Order: sequence, then C-alpha cells, then structure tokens
Amino acid sequence: MSADSVDDLCWNIVTAVAEERGIEPRHVDDRLYDVIDPHALGRLARQSEGSSDISLSVSFRMADCYVTVTDGGKVRANHPE
Repeated sequence: MSADSVDDLCWNIVTAVAEERGIEPRHVDDRLYDVIDPHALGRLARQSEGSSDISLSVSFRMADCYVTVTDGGKVRANHPE
C-alpha cells in the first residue's frame, strides 16, 4: 500500500471516530500510531482488497470507540453510549 493510501486509511479512521463521537477530527484525543501500526494495517487492507482468499476484519479501540477495518480498508466506528 502506498504512503498516500496509508495516509488515506489513517484519515478515514480518524474521521470515522470523530463523526461517531460528534467532534471535529482535530479533537480526537488518541493518536492512531499509539493504538495500531497503520502501515501493517494498510498492508493487510491491500492484500484483502479484491481477494476471494482473504477476508479482513481488524478491530481495536481508539478514543472511546470500537473501530473495525474490513476488506479493502472499509472503516466503521462505534461509540458505545
């Protein structure tokens, strides 16, 4: 995965968390690099994209949200109430 793609994935994660919490992305209090290795996650997302042999689902906590990244780098965030 290119550096731009990893940056896009990082941005998608931060914005998903911000949207879920109803805050601006700059107010997300956790740094992604402190939670997970984004380059490793990017490699996994790239490998799963378009593959019928690999199904990706990586979950972690960030800024009080449960974040899941699935095939091709799709991001979902859930902030438990």
